Amino acid sequence: MAKLASKASIRRPVNVQDVTVHRDPFYPNAYVVALPLDTEPCYEWQTIFAQEMWSSLDFWDRKVVVVGKELKLVTTREKMADKLDWLEALVAATNRKIDEYNRNIKAERSMEGDKHLDMEAVRTEVANWFLRKVPI
Repeated sequence: MAKLASKASIRRPVNVQDVTVHRDPFYPNAYVVALPLDTEPCYEWQTIFAQEMWSSLDFWDRKVVVVGKELKLVTTREKMADKLDWLEALVAATNRKIDEYNRNIKAERSMEGDKHLDMEAVRTEVANWFLRKVPI
């Protein structure tokens, strides 16, 4: 049975001293900005985050990877605030999808319990039917 997923968010308040910035070794005009997360994202969160990122129309000039408790944004300096806003929106969208995922898991669990009760009710009905048919 699937387990509930946990959310992850960019740690608030963001202490600039906790944000690691260095030049990208492969692209001389790009930087790697490592934003701290409040928790290490679970597999489900990372999967949904990747889906959200790849479906974003703004993805073409930046790359984001999840490494432990950090989001690493690889990008140029142009429109940095817009890119950070995009990343924050991506995290928020992921957390909304996690809420939806968890609601679906809870609904499935509820249906499993109901299914068991329904099967017991059907068995009881069949047993009662057989008892009525057995000659005394």
